[in-house]
Amino acid sequence: MIMIKYNIAVLLVIMGGLHSVTGQVYVASSSEISFFSEAPQENIEALNKKSSSLLNIKTNQLVFQIPIGAFDFEKDLMEEHFNENYMETEKYPKATFDGTIMEGVDFSKDGTYKAQVSGKLTIHGVTKERRIDGEITVKEGAISLKSQFKVKLEEHNVAIPKVVVLKIAEEVLVTIKAAYSPYKKKE
Repeated sequence: MIMIKYNIAVLLVIMGGLHSVTGQVYVASSSEISFFSEAPQENIEALNKKSSSLLNIKTNQLVFQIPIGAFDFEKDLMEEHFNENYMETEKYPKATFDGTIMEGVDFSKDGTYKAQVSGKLTIHGVTKERRIDGEITVKEGAISLKSQFKVKLEEHNVAIPKVVVLKIAEEVLVTIKAAYSPYKKKE
């Protein structure tokens, strides 16, 4: 819980400070980030429910901070190899995204909006400009988003040894689901 509060504070600083954010900043009350690697010999899936995210509805800024070590795998050995051999989690403990929603989403009206977010995705210490498509739903003051996109591992210097190339795909499918509620500043 302390780590989540720390992550939110860090994200607020990234968004430009702590002043007058009440009413315009939404914090992810729940999030799921998963990835799927389909390779000839083995499929690999992992789920992370410990990421932090903020959305500023005034500026359309959207930020995520994802603790890499929080991905859960079906097999412990996969998780160990992921953290130690591929993602080097001790050296690169988190992935981040800092972007802006490009389309005009009317956050004051209920509805479902197709949206594209343009920003910087950092994985394994490598930052790449990305445009990511998604869907934003506004319902009774709550906001949720979902997106699915592919990440090429080589673009983020994630090396796949030739010995396991048939077990790990060069490109993974990432799925994001997040539900937001208004940020309430502690007095």
